[in-house]
Amino acid sequence: MSLRQTRELLRLTDATLREICCRRFTSEELYSEALGKVLGGKGRRGPRNIFVIFEDSERRVYTGRVYQLREGEMVEMSDEIAIDYASIYAIHIPEAELVLSNWGDTCETVEAYQGNFDPRVKDFVQVPIKNFVCTRIGGERPGAMIAINYPGEATDYDAEVLRSLAVVIGSLVTLSNEVRETEKAFIYTIEALARACEAAEEETGHHILRVNRYAGALAANMGLGDEFVATIAYSAQMHDVGKIKIPAAILLKEGALTPQEEAAIRMHPVYGEQILGDSPRLQVAREVAIAHHENWDGSGYPYGLKGEGIPLAGRIVKVADVYDALRSRRSYKPPMSHSEVLRVFREGDERVNPRAHFDSRLLETFFRTERMFEKIYESLAGESG
Repeated sequence: MSLRQTRELLRLTDATLREICCRRFTSEELYSEALGKVLGGKGRRGPRNIFVIFEDSERRVYTGRVYQLREGEMVEMSDEIAIDYASIYAIHIPEAELVLSNWGDTCETVEAYQGNFDPRVKDFVQVPIKNFVCTRIGGERPGAMIAINYPGEATDYDAEVLRSLAVVIGSLVTLSNEVRETEKAFIYTIEALARACEAAEEETGHHILRVNRYAGALAANMGLGDEFVATIAYSAQMHDVGKIKIPAAILLKEGALTPQEEAAIRMHPVYGEQILGDSPRLQVAREVAIAHHENWDGSGYPYGLKGEGIPLAGRIVKVADVYDALRSRRSYKPPMSHSEVLRVFREGDERVNPRAHFDSRLLETFFRTERMFEKIYESLAGESG
């Protein structure tokens, strides 16, 4: 490989490793991103097109797209192309650790050489195919990368560049899959901690599932980024994690709390912040725990934060938690219907002042999506309704 191409691969590897904890890679995405980094383009030794295909064992086909490269950038891609395993156009793929082919090696004319290629590939390439290099790729879905029409003839050097690209990106895909498994274990641990907190109260585990889904729906309908939506959709359940440090006798007490007991309850956001610590991985969960009882007008607790000074995650979960609390049965109150909660969110009651307590943008989003809230509650009502 040339020094420039090696540097490009190293930069891609470094960037991927730095981001891999928060990105969800697929083989297709990572290979596509890599193509423009090291192949093709003005002043570079590279192909005109690359066909990237992956195995689909259930359908017994290879599926993929042909990419057009120009000056090191991906400028166009074909519609999805499916090639049957038994097709003559798949002949090089099953055992192709590395195949290098120039038209003069196997055919008397360029025209005869075209019979090796799927018509849909030729239609996208638009010019006669004179050479190609094919290398196998690994990862979650094995497949192949076929580089088409190098200038002049395809060489051993071209083949090594393509194989090096496949090895590096295949390794990153494997690492990403391992990180994904670690992510699953992380989320399971979060859920276990949330369930441990719920066990001390009269709730079932349905409450934390509902709050997760309400929060995710609000975040998505506010147009927030996919990463934030995914994170808050499992972090919301940590809102009451601090209650694990509150005596069960207080949490389960029927009737009015004494001032001392009320003060103890109001400490649970602080305890939650302490329990979750300062890991960047738990930042959203920590913001949820500390801020879900803060009010827009500054009248909430524990710190009396106000307006935009309240973390967005906390503002979102506040709406979700209040809705679910109103819908649910408590020792001190019966459950409300969805229509009754809508009235409270519009007009308020002795406990809820919507315009003073909620971010107005979130309140507007809630009313646009209130049917989703109703469906989420009904699908996960459990025994708390």
